[in-house]
Amino acid sequence: MVLDGLAASTATVDTYLVNPRRASVYGRRTFASVSEIPGLLDLAFILVGPEQVLRVVQECIDHGIRDFVVLSSGLGESSAYASDERKLRDICSASGARLLGPNVSGFVDMAHGVTLFGLARPDHLLRGRVGLAMQSGGLATHALSLCRQWGIGISRLVTTGNELGITVSDILGDFVDDPDTKVVALFLESVRDPARFRDAAMRAREAGKVVVAIHVGSSEIGKTSALAHTGALVGDHATAVSALEGVGVICVDSIEDLIATAGLLVRYPAGLPGNRLAVVAASGGACELIADSAQRLRLELPPFSENVLVYLTDVMPGGSTARNPLDVTGFVVKDPELTFRAVEGIADYALDAYDAFVFQSVLFPADEAVDDPAVQERFRRLGDFVRSMPIPLLLQTAGTFSLSPRVAELVTKNGLFVLPGISTGMRAVAAAVSSRKLPAYDPQAEPAQMQRAGIGPDDLTAAMRECGVPVPPSMIATTAEEAAAAASEIGFPLAVKLVSPDVAHKSDIGGVALDLGDAAAVRDAIVAMEEAVTQARADARIVGYEVVAMRPAGIELIVSVVNDPIWGPMLTVGSGGVLTEVLDDVVVRPVSLDPVRIADMLAHLRVSRLFPGYRGAPAADLEAVIAAIQGIVRLATRIGPAASAVEVNPLWVRGKQVEALDLLVEWV
Repeated sequence: MVLDGLAASTATVDTYLVNPRRASVYGRRTFASVSEIPGLLDLAFILVGPEQVLRVVQECIDHGIRDFVVLSSGLGESSAYASDERKLRDICSASGARLLGPNVSGFVDMAHGVTLFGLARPDHLLRGRVGLAMQSGGLATHALSLCRQWGIGISRLVTTGNELGITVSDILGDFVDDPDTKVVALFLESVRDPARFRDAAMRAREAGKVVVAIHVGSSEIGKTSALAHTGALVGDHATAVSALEGVGVICVDSIEDLIATAGLLVRYPAGLPGNRLAVVAASGGACELIADSAQRLRLELPPFSENVLVYLTDVMPGGSTARNPLDVTGFVVKDPELTFRAVEGIADYALDAYDAFVFQSVLFPADEAVDDPAVQERFRRLGDFVRSMPIPLLLQTAGTFSLSPRVAELVTKNGLFVLPGISTGMRAVAAAVSSRKLPAYDPQAEPAQMQRAGIGPDDLTAAMRECGVPVPPSMIATTAEEAAAAASEIGFPLAVKLVSPDVAHKSDIGGVALDLGDAAAVRDAIVAMEEAVTQARADARIVGYEVVAMRPAGIELIVSVVNDPIWGPMLTVGSGGVLTEVLDDVVVRPVSLDPVRIADMLAHLRVSRLFPGYRGAPAADLEAVIAAIQGIVRLATRIGPAASAVEVNPLWVRGKQVEALDLLVEWV
């Protein structure tokens, strides 16, 4: 397969085969060793067993080769050769050699006409503007096949494997500087060098290049915050996706979505301007499927204005219904211009109401019909129609397809891209919409790196106030009598909470008493609490009891900062209180003090529907909420690496009142 790829290369590449056991392979002469090959060599493409990799690489280095692609697997993935992988890295580092691999499939460079690829690759690949970097070599063939089937041209595909030398971050950086690449598509299992990745992603954004990714790896965040609610809510995948989105990467959930979204963004690299769609289709069923997808993906289908309805009544066949999505019915077979007229009318009378059109009635000709003048004219007209529209006109089929080489040529010749089916197509549309909404990464908005500040459990209340975290009136008592005296000073009703560095969830072992109305109730509560805690956790140290003012019902949020070992500090905001473990309602982003970014996180929560005021409740003061979240970020930054997680749950919100009612710190 490697030789097949080389044979398909359009560039002139001098290649030499090395095999110590055979004089020829596939009719071509072989050399017994690299040292027998005359002249200087640029690259070694290595396909040997794991036990031979070190010897072969060293031999190549001795012969002056400094660039390697190592397909061999079984090094880092196998305990038997794990030490060899470390030695391979050291050998390359010492000699200044560049290594792609091991455990890769190679690369396909359509821009320069060179293919060195160890797996089957589809014929008739198109040269284009999508650059692919994949940490999975096996899925590279599938990605190439989808590009081929859907008429998406690529500049280059590179597989990175174990990334002993060149990483996906390096490839992303190369794509940013590559004039042949407009959109970058990534398949990620992990990001080994997040700082370099961030830098490359920021440069991509500045260069006007879009990065789309699917992430299937983990970052160990769940293991580092097992005691915090956040550990259960925010898994490894969610953390990585949030970190990627935080630097402007569009994240999708499947290879199909990755390729379709990349193909769409080649045409619209700035993304789609908004989520309001006008849909014109030739099937009522397609309209229903599109409407269902739009609702799931939070895409809007605004109804047609009165002017549009009047226009459509004149042009549509009798018995049809003029609504968005619009079914032009099977009458389009008799009158092929009907779909065009419908789109033109919507554009003339209601352009400001929509951000994009979905033109869902594209049919491809059979191979034998490609040369038909009528077919040629129809696709030329369709290309002109797309280019003449003042807002994006997105072509779509009802189902996925595989373009023949001749039909792909017809489609691309006319500058067209067709979304492959309703389900995949609508997800690609939603991803292209989201690209406009991704916040631009701003390192100036990040708090300082977490520094060890020496704050311990006894200093937290004072530190919260100093960092701007609003808290209700409270005092720490060590005895029942002290607590009763503190309660009289604070006022009733109030709550009493256990203070112990050994207990994360106090209520689970009787460490919380609520709605206490007088001093006697406080004394009784502490006596009962001490007995319950001692029985449930005899090992728990009891530092004292926090006496704190009770608050009435309000909106409850969870806010936490988790120090992820790969991506660094991550901020989580979500539904709090008893809803924390019931609703999957959280947003995670790289930690930030930027009020705009925090406001965007809040707006993406389902609980945000309560912010304007619900059933007589006062509207939430969002500026105060944002200020409180900023205070929690500052607190986590001040505590530093002494804690793996800092969590407030709930952050209580009632009108202009915002207070942190409970703080959990997971100490390292």
